[in-house]
Amino acid sequence: MNPNLTIQCFENDHIINREGLPPTEWVSFGMNLTLMVGICLGNGLIIATFMRIRKLLTLSNYLILQLVLADFAFGCSLLYNCLAKVLRKLMLSHNLCALRQALYLFPGTASVIGIVVITCNRYFAIVLEPLTYQDNPSPRYYVMHTLIIWIPSAVLGILVPMMWHNLCPPGCTFSLIMTTTYLKYMFMPFFVLVAILLMALYAHIIFTAKKHLRNITDSAGQPQEPPGQPQESVHVKGDIKMFKACLLIFTTFYISWLPFLVTLGIQLYSGHLEEASLMSKARTLSIILIAVNSLANPVIYAYRLPYLKSELSTMFSNWRKFPSCRVK
Repeated sequence: MNPNLTIQCFENDHIINREGLPPTEWVSFGMNLTLMVGICLGNGLIIATFMRIRKLLTLSNYLILQLVLADFAFGCSLLYNCLAKVLRKLMLSHNLCALRQALYLFPGTASVIGIVVITCNRYFAIVLEPLTYQDNPSPRYYVMHTLIIWIPSAVLGILVPMMWHNLCPPGCTFSLIMTTTYLKYMFMPFFVLVAILLMALYAHIIFTAKKHLRNITDSAGQPQEPPGQPQESVHVKGDIKMFKACLLIFTTFYISWLPFLVTLGIQLYSGHLEEASLMSKARTLSIILIAVNSLANPVIYAYRLPYLKSELSTMFSNWRKFPSCRVK
């Protein structure tokens, strides 16, 4: 395809604005920059905590770390969006516009796959192998889980969008740069089917967890507790506590994505993908909710995982005691 034709196509739709940014664009630039700093800082602290205390990196916590890395990557992707608002050449061609969307899709896809892997991990720990499950397996399990999360994420989040998008879109928004076939038969089904699968797994885990807790309560009331029962109770309760954290992460993730998916679905299946429509503007605003979720996740991790909160407090205490950090 002739590059000049692509440039002309974007010029006609005011992708290249030679009159400067309007005030609303500067507000959007400031908001994206603030979210980027907050997301990278908050998730960076969680990453630093896990790296500082290596004993915390059990398999369950390692999978949580993958979600933290996905949120950190999403925060970094906002930098391209900030620069694209000021340097319009970053949205000059369809490839650069596709790259902009891929930088959002990659961490989002990694988060979805990461949540699926964590849910399956909790399913094995609570439903299938409640007594024999080991949270400190051999290193190959860590490598295997890393590949399971990040290789499909790179393919679905970067490779596919870069190869499967409109060559001369009427705009640089997600619904216009990505093909209708991709949106209808890959993007939307992926999110919806995964959500249904996860809800079914979580429902089964909740039912089994309640049964385990009932058994523990009944056993505690017996005059003589069977040998090994206290250790089993602690093990089961620890697994359930981690499960509650994972359930909260799953819930907040899909709640933050729900407005985006609903507005996109309405436009997509009704055949009205106009960029200037009210639904498109609502979908654009809903992206802020996705970013806020990445910003809030470190708070969720610290709140639901007490040992992580304790280590963060220790890090802040040591930082305050460091001589160069004191205010003179």
